[in-house]
Parts: sequence; C-alpha cells; structure tokens
Amino acid sequence: MRVLRVNTEYSRGGAAGKARALHEAARSMPGSESLFAFGRGPRPLDSAALRFAFPLEVGLHALLTRLTGIQGYGTWMSTRRLLRVIGEWKPDVIHFHNIHGYYLDISIAEAVGSMGIPVVWTLHDAWPLTGRCAYFFDCDRWRIGCGRCPNLLTYPRAFFDSSRGMWRRKRRLLGEAWDPLVVAPSRWLAELAVEASSGRCRVKVIPNGVDTSRFHPRSRREARARLGLREDRKVVLFAAADLRDERKGVMYFLESLRHIQAKGWEVITVGRNARAAKAFLRQPVAMKQLGYLSGESLADAFCAADLYCITAMDDNFPTTVLESLSCGTPVVGFAVGGIPEQVSGGCGMLVAPRDVKGLARAIGVLLEDDGLRQEMAQVCREKAVVEYGRKRFIERYISLYREEGGAQ
Repeated sequence: MRVLRVNTEYSRGGAAGKARALHEAARSMPGSESLFAFGRGPRPLDSAALRFAFPLEVGLHALLTRLTGIQGYGTWMSTRRLLRVIGEWKPDVIHFHNIHGYYLDISIAEAVGSMGIPVVWTLHDAWPLTGRCAYFFDCDRWRIGCGRCPNLLTYPRAFFDSSRGMWRRKRRLLGEAWDPLVVAPSRWLAELAVEASSGRCRVKVIPNGVDTSRFHPRSRREARARLGLREDRKVVLFAAADLRDERKGVMYFLESLRHIQAKGWEVITVGRNARAAKAFLRQPVAMKQLGYLSGESLADAFCAADLYCITAMDDNFPTTVLESLSCGTPVVGFAVGGIPEQVSGGCGMLVAPRDVKGLARAIGVLLEDDGLRQEMAQVCREKAVVEYGRKRFIERYISLYREEGGAQ
C-alpha cells in the first residue's frame, strides 16, 4: 500500500509529529510505501520526504491572508506541484493533516476529489469548522456562519474580517468539494465536525498516541537530580511550547498559585519565553524555569513532578497530557476540548475554565494527599499504555488505510 501524507511541516509542531510517526512506521513495514509531502520548514535527511511549496508563494499566501482575511489562496503553483506528485506517485490513499499554514490552496479538495483517490483527513484543530481561526475559544459564531470575528489578532492574523465568506468556502471542504474520511483525535472535535458538516462527512475518532517506552515512570529522585531540582519539595509542572501563548492560559495558572493551601511545594516551567510569562506572577513563588525541553529531558520533567497543570483555554487532545499520563503523573487543569476525555477515570482533577480558585483547591488537594496521588499515578500509566500507546495509534491508522484503500 502506498500512502501519501501531507502536512504543513515535517519536523515542527504536534501535527507533524503524529504524521511523522505514521510515516516512519509505514516505511518499516514490508509491502508498504510512504511519501511525506510538506510545505514549509527545513528539509530533513529523509529521502521519502518532499518539500513541495515555493517559499515565495508561501510568503504571498501569508500576506494575502493578513491583508484581506482570505485564507487558502496564494500558493497556486505549489498546489499544482503537489497534484503532479500525486499523479506521478499514484498513492492508494492520501492522508492530509493540517491543510492550513499558508502552503496549500483549498482548491486541492476539488482537484483530489476528481481523482477518485481515497482521502483520510485528520483534524488537529478546529480550523476547517470556522470561518477563520484554528481555535475559537468561547466564540460560537462558527455555528451561525461567522462574521464579526472577535479574534482577528489570533492565528491566522488578519486586518480585515472575511470570516463570513471564508466560512462558506471552508464548509465545502466538509463533504461537498471532496469526500474525505475525517478523523478526530477526540470525541469532542468529532462531534463538532459532524455538526459542522450537517452529517455529510464520515467521521471517526482515533486518539493520538504517545511513546510509552520513552515517557514512562522512572526514579523521581534521579530525574530531579538530572534537572537540578530539590528532593524535599512537592513539584507542580507547567509546560507549553511558548509560555507567552495566550491560548495556553499561563496567566490563570500563575494566578492560581496565590490561592494554593499547601506546604513545601515549588513550580517548574517548561517552554520558551519563560521570563515574559513570569510577568503575570503577582507574588513571589519558588519557581525554576527549565526552558524548552524535548526527548528524555522532557520525560524527566514529567517524572520529577508530583502533578502536571494544564490551563489551556482551547485545545483538542494535547500531547503534554498524554506524556504526563504515560509518566504516571496526575493532571490538573481546565475542562476544555478533549482534555476531559484524557483526564478521566481517576487520572487527575479538572475545573471550569478560568476558575483559578477551584484550580488552586485541586492542586492543593493533590499536593497534600500522597495516597491519592499514588493511586492516580497507577491509573494514569495504565490508561496511557492501554488506550494511548503509539503502537495502537499506528495500528488503528494502518487498518483505516486498508479499509479505505481496498487492501486485504
């Protein structure tokens, strides 16, 4: 079976990581071929990866979006180049991930739809459902046709509101311009996709996977020693790729620290721009900023922590939660998006968004109750291994490709 995977980038971002895991697994399977086509970012050493978008067009696409608010236009030649690759390589299945990011025209849908090649489309965010944004926060205007967008400064930033017209154009992607099998990592997003498509699209849930062999429980003492942390304090971890990202809600996390009723604890943060984020802190708190971590160092951070806090204001199925569960670290945070599906069955405690006092109470309860944390830790690890292991994630997609591509 030949599967062509398409995403904005090859190496950066959560969607790229999921696509790359499937790509690498397929390349190691007998009788399976995979080509990873991407639009932006550095070229990898991978001989089965192709950056097809022209940088000049990517810049033009981004400029058009910024000036007019119109998305999915400006990379006509790049899109034609991808279509030529499809015609020459002749995949059995095309697996699209993010199709936004200034690298691909949305006309790709009609062009691919006319080829008769089965399409799998994984939604990593809500961009296809709205007239503009990838994360709509508390706004419900995507349900009524958008227009009067309150979030013009969020990605993809624009000076003019063209969300009503774009809403109509993007709605054609949901079962009219082509007939993709839409995959959502969470039941939450899957239900929204069914609603947005008025039932036209076939929608399936496949949760994201995590490398449970890398992110696994390990000696807390040794993990803390490697990170230069004290052994005599409870540790609350907060992690985000960019700690200034408003969507990650660092200000609510830092505000909650004022209300925690517990003794002998400190905070560690993982992510870029920690100094800027710390500006939200209103009182002195014992805090160690570790900067951006990945791989074994990131696993150490989850294992060194007594609990992980996520205060995202909008999220689909965050990888950091899966990594925390896999390391046996309970999760506290806001009940938004697909997070309640991850933190269920005794894996942590969630509160309503922006409820900083409720969040502080949850953090305090877990910091003070060692027995409860230990019980949750075991449940977290078991859930990660059984439901979110990378092997199962890959097997689900391979089965899906066979069903869609007609392979036996």
